[in-house]
Amino acid sequence: MSSDQLIAVATDALRGLMQAAVPPATAVVVGPPSPEGEELSGLSVHLYRIAVLPLVRAVPVLGNDGRRKRPELGLQLDYLISGLGGEALEELGLLGAALQALTDSPVRERQRLPELLSQPDRLSTVSPGTLTIQWRVLDMPADQMSGIWLASRMRQRGGVFCRAEAVWQAVRE
Repeated sequence: MSSDQLIAVATDALRGLMQAAVPPATAVVVGPPSPEGEELSGLSVHLYRIAVLPLVRAVPVLGNDGRRKRPELGLQLDYLISGLGGEALEELGLLGAALQALTDSPVRERQRLPELLSQPDRLSTVSPGTLTIQWRVLDMPADQMSGIWLASRMRQRGGVFCRAEAVWQAVRE
């Protein structure tokens, strides 16, 4: 067991948070919508950047005996949540629901994650320890947003940019 499934767990949790915020029959997919794909009502959750939290990267973890221990893992995962190309006003309503969900429920601890996951068993592949995911809505300049749309080969439309800060700490021995 390890923390190598942390990105998948955090992404699935965000997908689940979005799914819970929109009407039951609404599609919520992980990944960018296909540029030539069928336009349908729903949301896409597209991970476009992965980074290590600067503080976690800079602080070594030492055990009682002075030896390095398994460090805390802290990730910054940046997402673009956008519509799949359905009717414009309906899509904007879905984005409003997504924004509301991110601000109403910004922090999830490990024990509350299974209710959001499409594959709850994936959480058991993350080593025992504390796991916290905190979502933040990002405010970006228009040129940065445009660059992300372009690099993702997505049709530019309304979207919510957010960051998940996922922090895992092994159980202390």
